[in-house]
Amino acid sequence: MKINWNYLWGESLKNLPKKNNSVIWDDIAPKFNQWMEKDDYPEKVLQRIKCDANDSVLDIGCGNGVITIPLAKKANNVTAMDISGKMLEILTQKAEKSGIKNINTIKKRLEDTTVGEIGNHDVVVASRSLNGVSNIQKELEKINEIAMKNVYITLWGVDNRKFERKISEILGKESHSHPDYIYVYNMLHQMGIYANVEMLKCNTRNHYSDIEEAMDRLRWRIGDLNKDDESILREYLEKTMIKTSDGTMSYVKGKADWVLIWWEK
Repeated sequence: MKINWNYLWGESLKNLPKKNNSVIWDDIAPKFNQWMEKDDYPEKVLQRIKCDANDSVLDIGCGNGVITIPLAKKANNVTAMDISGKMLEILTQKAEKSGIKNINTIKKRLEDTTVGEIGNHDVVVASRSLNGVSNIQKELEKINEIAMKNVYITLWGVDNRKFERKISEILGKESHSHPDYIYVYNMLHQMGIYANVEMLKCNTRNHYSDIEEAMDRLRWRIGDLNKDDESILREYLEKTMIKTSDGTMSYVKGKADWVLIWWEK
């Protein structure tokens, strides 16, 4: 019997925090930009992406441009797509500051666009941007049609919400796992796409100037928190966070688990 991986993926998403609307991303954009300055994930992904001076690139869910801008320095042109106008503003400001003029922005979700509207691109990148898409197979088919040379997507790994499970346990709440990369790998295989899989070894630790900044990140990662939840979490962080040599604070077990899936056309 053929397993419907797309259905299983969508069902698994139902109980997780929803982050696929522009208001949420607009609100978090300035803080997200600061968080990414401490993250070695972009560097790990960029090392894997094949791109040359003649290529056109589509960056889906580009955010503040941590992947977009380095690619624009190598490619002929880059189309940066995101649902957040604030994220695109930050990206545009960064590009202008760096003298980069070959980036075109689109304020839309991938789900709300067509292949004809986007056009073909040599390289398609979807960095950490497909995890919340319910009907992900439809978008994978669209991405594969858009790409003329290579596709690179990153998804949650197997132990993707270990930290969130710990926090849920502390709060006495039910914990739900995000569907991991293997769902998508199997979908692609059923589509006749035999993709490569690489576990990304990111060494990033979450560093914050104080407890309140750490709380902001937890509100983002966990979802809705009431006053009692916040009080419990603040007490937990005060007991467990450590001060680093540069004066910042960090919680040790907050590292994410990412997997790169890529294929050639």
